[in-house]
Amino acid sequence: MRNVMVRRSSPDFPQATIIGKIAAFLLFKTDARQSEENYSLNLDPNPSLNAMSTSLLRFSGVIASAYLKYNTWLFLRKLPLGYRFIPRLIAAFGVFAASFLLQPRSRTKNTALPVVLGFRGRNNLVDAVTILLNTLFLMSCADFIYRGQVLYPVHKLSTSRVGWTNSTTTRIVVSYPGPSSFNFSYTNDITNWTVIISNLEIQNEATTITLAFLEPSTRYTYSTSLGHSGSFLTSAPESMPTTVRFISTSCMKPFFPYSPFKHPFALQGLQHLSSYLSRNTSYSQDFILFLGDFIYTDLPIVSAPLTREYYTNLYRQIYASPDYTPILRNTPWLHMFDDHEIINDFWPGMDVSSKTFAEAIQPFLLYQNNANPPPLYEDVFYYTFRRGDASFFVLDTRSYRDQPADLESGGHGKRSMLGLRQLEALKAWIRSEKGWKVVVSGVPMTQNWSKGSDAMDSWGGYLDEREEIFRELWAVGGGIIVSGDRHEHATVKFPPPAGEYPENNAIIEFSTSPLSFFYQPFARDYEDVHETDVTVYQHWKGTSKFGAFELEKEVARFQLVVDGEVVWEYNHRRTNYHT
Repeated sequence: MRNVMVRRSSPDFPQATIIGKIAAFLLFKTDARQSEENYSLNLDPNPSLNAMSTSLLRFSGVIASAYLKYNTWLFLRKLPLGYRFIPRLIAAFGVFAASFLLQPRSRTKNTALPVVLGFRGRNNLVDAVTILLNTLFLMSCADFIYRGQVLYPVHKLSTSRVGWTNSTTTRIVVSYPGPSSFNFSYTNDITNWTVIISNLEIQNEATTITLAFLEPSTRYTYSTSLGHSGSFLTSAPESMPTTVRFISTSCMKPFFPYSPFKHPFALQGLQHLSSYLSRNTSYSQDFILFLGDFIYTDLPIVSAPLTREYYTNLYRQIYASPDYTPILRNTPWLHMFDDHEIINDFWPGMDVSSKTFAEAIQPFLLYQNNANPPPLYEDVFYYTFRRGDASFFVLDTRSYRDQPADLESGGHGKRSMLGLRQLEALKAWIRSEKGWKVVVSGVPMTQNWSKGSDAMDSWGGYLDEREEIFRELWAVGGGIIVSGDRHEHATVKFPPPAGEYPENNAIIEFSTSPLSFFYQPFARDYEDVHETDVTVYQHWKGTSKFGAFELEKEVARFQLVVDGEVVWEYNHRRTNYHT
């Protein structure tokens, strides 16, 4: 994902103005009362400051204190954008501290008012509590950024998970600290025999085991001599018509929204996903499609040099989460990286060294790519697979893209997101596959997220290439686009040009994210202004969103799950189901 919902400066917040007016009123009364007392008793604590300068000094401290608290709340609970908020927080604390030290004591008898508003009280105890409160706000930001990194090292991660699984094959990732030799065993629910694989090696923190010659539609359990255990379910035979069920989402970051009482690797989205899978025990999901931004290298800040160790630790933090439950580890996850696995808005020619990409891609290979379906070619990341009456093409939208367009070009021009080789492979796949054709893209195909400087990072910046793909899909009856990235949901239809293709050959896109991260609470970048991109439904609220699909021969059923609740359902019917 990118910082897609944060491209423009936040609007002015009316709450700050209200706070200022209230503070000014309260301080005026306090200063007036103190001036009367000083006049009558001749006890001016600082003769160099008159009543007006005292009021201004105290007012600036109160505003700085309120600004510090409000921006801390925004940073920790709404928009974890360190590059924007950390300078504000440091500056606000500096102004508060300076004004606090320079201002005279207040004689107000209300001890709560100085603590809440941030000015000096009648005695040292009140002052100490006031300083401590503001310091805690600043320290909570440091806790959010560094607690997991400093206090919860993950170099000893030991876990396992299920990857790509079909009717006869599965892939299992085993993670363990350091080089190690181990035994792996598995059995099924039907026979009473156990297969033992001896002397497997882990050289670099993790290895992927491929099991073949399995029985279709069979539940297997496995264990390792390193203490791992789990289970997986093989699919029905490829030739057998079956309902395809899967989850789609992208984008997650631990410890957000922040709470000092949370585990630093807590992920609310994984909790919601685990609960959803547990509630639907009458059937299992065939797989989870995670479309990128599994880690965020740059949010809330880049907290260490961009080395392989830094990238690797971010992956480990996800897999070490207490919310990464057995039901999630036993469900096949299929992955593709997006920009935040490398750096925001990554494209190959941007101003980062090739070494940075090489460092970033190694843990992706180790923990995720090696457990994906086989790639289309040996030297690429994109892959295809088939399940039931549906065929999937998972695109790599980062490795081959040209420099994104600027807003003035409108996204048109001879630039490519896929590169010629991948584009031609996609076209050939569209022409050859039967049944549902599901194109999986890390970034949205719709151009309705058309506002802000980041609009050209998605397919809105590559419209001519998008048109090539759409024409191939329209020619064979349409298709489904599954995407993520934008921290919102949109279902969009792309009708074919009138008179060129049958009217029913529409393409539909379901774009859903984040699984567990922020949504933009202020700026709205989605605007349904294009006749070519017709909005069916759009939903922007919620820190956790994922889509649940059921593909049958003639109908695709979709559920949008937001913060653990199903908020919208939709059925998309296919008329040309024989193609």
